Amino acid sequence: MAPKPETGSGRHAFHTHDMYAALLRGELSGTDALAASQQMLQILMDSMANAVFWKDVDSCYLGCNKVFSSFAGVDPNVLVGKSDRDMPWADSEEFDSDWFIDWDRSVIESGEPQFAILEQLRGSDGEDHWLLTNKVPLRDLDGEIIGILGTFEDVTEQRHTEDELKRTLDELDERVQQRTMDLMRVNESLRREVEDRVRLQAQERQQRAYAEALRDTAAAMATTFDLDEVQDHVLVGVQRLVSHDLAAIVLVDDSGLLDLSKCHAVFGYEVPESEARPGLDSLSIVRRLVAAPGPAIIEEPDSALGPASSVLGSRMRVGDQLVGYLFVESSTTGFYNEGHGDRLRAIADQSGPAILNSRLATRVSELAAAEERQRLARELHDAVNQTLWTAALTAEAVLSDLAPDSELHERVDRLRLLTRGALAEMRALLLELRPSELARVRLGEIIEQLITGLECRRTLAVTVDLEDVDLDPESHLAFYRIAQEALGNIAQHSQATAIRVELSAGPPVTLVVSDDGIGFDPDVVPAGHLGLTIMRERADGVGAGLEVTTEPSAGTTIELRAARR
Repeated sequence: MAPKPETGSGRHAFHTHDMYAALLRGELSGTDALAASQQMLQILMDSMANAVFWKDVDSCYLGCNKVFSSFAGVDPNVLVGKSDRDMPWADSEEFDSDWFIDWDRSVIESGEPQFAILEQLRGSDGEDHWLLTNKVPLRDLDGEIIGILGTFEDVTEQRHTEDELKRTLDELDERVQQRTMDLMRVNESLRREVEDRVRLQAQERQQRAYAEALRDTAAAMATTFDLDEVQDHVLVGVQRLVSHDLAAIVLVDDSGLLDLSKCHAVFGYEVPESEARPGLDSLSIVRRLVAAPGPAIIEEPDSALGPASSVLGSRMRVGDQLVGYLFVESSTTGFYNEGHGDRLRAIADQSGPAILNSRLATRVSELAAAEERQRLARELHDAVNQTLWTAALTAEAVLSDLAPDSELHERVDRLRLLTRGALAEMRALLLELRPSELARVRLGEIIEQLITGLECRRTLAVTVDLEDVDLDPESHLAFYRIAQEALGNIAQHSQATAIRVELSAGPPVTLVVSDDGIGFDPDVVPAGHLGLTIMRERADGVGAGLEVTTEPSAGTTIELRAARR
């Protein structure tokens, strides 16, 4: 048996490694075994790279290894019985003594270990170190917790590296964000530039389209002097330049009266009949344009041609002369803006001279026609009319010299009638060539000339009763034209043998023209036969009443009554 070491003498009989070997072989016991065990444990603890410490249940230190002792700057023997409140890190702002004691209590109370606790301690060098700490409960042989065992690793450099890496990443992220923002600003700038270019190109295309529309409208209006065609071109130009539900042209005549000359509404935009429309003078847009040249925009007008919620209009002028008004309507509130106004004014500025030129051309044509009619009337009066008059007188003279039973008597009498009828038709033609004189000749006289002209073409039994009547010029002309149309229809279509013509002064003034011809069905009038329609239009134009009584094989009676004297 190996010799046992002496005890109580303070001397060791074996070297340290021999003592550990004897301890492991169980050759030591009692105090020697305990001392050897403690020494072996201390050597093991001191050989560890990490700091190791152990505490009792009150968080008081029971021991530590050299790493911990060096870190804390406290001798292991002095450390026993102290708590974290006695350590250099006790007064740290964030990781004070209570921080560590609270973690100890959590492990002791829960009996569960806590690993990888990141904390900061101030070491003996006065520097703050980052530590990664593990704490596990210590138990006796009965399993009761008697304290805790803790280890920690100094991860300050790692922490600094991580912080540096984080700062680098943060800086990189900031630079990336800054670059991203720069790119976004550049992209936004490019986007705005592209949008501006697209908008400018769209505006250029739109302006080009407007310019082309104005040019086409002006060119179209310049190709004709017909007022209707000019106004049609104006409305086409408005349609191309200004969207609308209705476009209208109101002209001012020489007496200052307003006339709705042209009006075009899109499908679904209801415009009342002329009888139900408001007066042109009362239209909101006209009242506004009378006060100011425009263009003018009116929202929710109190008076319009249709159910308008927005109206835009402009004057048509030539110098100081007002030609009329051009306006458009929309059923949408707030539809028109200043751009629409500028385009409508451009068309109005073009339309004024074109319409005025058309009017002047019409007047020139009318004057030329009137002068030509006057010339023809003079020539017919001076030549043909005088010849017919001479022929009529000659026929009368020859007829008076012939015996009634002469073979030539009937022929000369026929010649006299033909000459008399031709002379009557010539007088009527001369009046046609001088319309202003129709109103100055008695109505009965000119109707009698029409009857005489009819008699020379047809052998008819004629009954005539013509009174002097007093009619205004328009009604006078309408009565004459209707009598002319009725007698012309008798000559061409009726196959009548007898007619009756009556003109009574009334009141009301009444004209009756009847025949015993073949009649007709008024509900079945062949296409192209517009006589009845024209007569009704003339009667309606002067406020007269026209009644046509006829049926097949029963003749025809036309009765015209003037509603006013």
